[in-house]
Amino acid sequence: MSLTPIDFHSVVRSCIPQEAEVVVLKREGSPAAIIYADVDGDGHPEITALYRYLDNQYLFSLKNYSGNWFPIASAATGRMQELTDFAAAPVSRREGWDLVIGWQNERESSSELDIVQWTTTGFQRLIPPGTFYNHLEIEDMPGRDGRDGLCEIALWVHEQDQAYNVETYRWDPYRLVPIQDVYSYYFQKVTRYYEDLARDHPGEQVYRSYLEEAQRKAGGSISS
Repeated sequence: MSLTPIDFHSVVRSCIPQEAEVVVLKREGSPAAIIYADVDGDGHPEITALYRYLDNQYLFSLKNYSGNWFPIASAATGRMQELTDFAAAPVSRREGWDLVIGWQNERESSSELDIVQWTTTGFQRLIPPGTFYNHLEIEDMPGRDGRDGLCEIALWVHEQDQAYNVETYRWDPYRLVPIQDVYSYYFQKVTRYYEDLARDHPGEQVYRSYLEEAQRKAGGSISS
């Protein structure tokens, strides 16, 4: 028996006001802000999306009941900034994935991090405002005891030219906290990034300095 593919955009359009617009991300290809993931922890994925209507943007989730889609949560975000990131991942819990959202900072070329969780009473923000970044990566990174089924977050914050301050975070247990036990894994990636920059820009000492710092955090030897 074949399963009929879901036309996510059509499902979302059918559940929002006619004058509303599905939000698109400010990135190459302008993908729609639509996720298919289990956000309520029942083992079955829901459709979660953002749409713009009048003077607000709304976050909502839809569940399939016998072939029909019904909302299980809806909330105004209170924001009108453009969207840079929209993902679902097990950050604070393994069952019922959190929504990781990046809002464009209108005054700078950075984004503000938002983490939202579905609850039986609606969506709940997990972190306060004020965490900014330029690049975001979400991954279950191996720590001292290996991978644990929960995702860490790496935030790259621009400092100068193509150089970034990179920090890794984990949910523990009611907030994001900076961590170092994944450095030996994640900073191998950061090291490769600065190796490429140092090779392509041999006259820029700043990239050599960032490379050496990344190598120290990765636990490797310093390149000569």
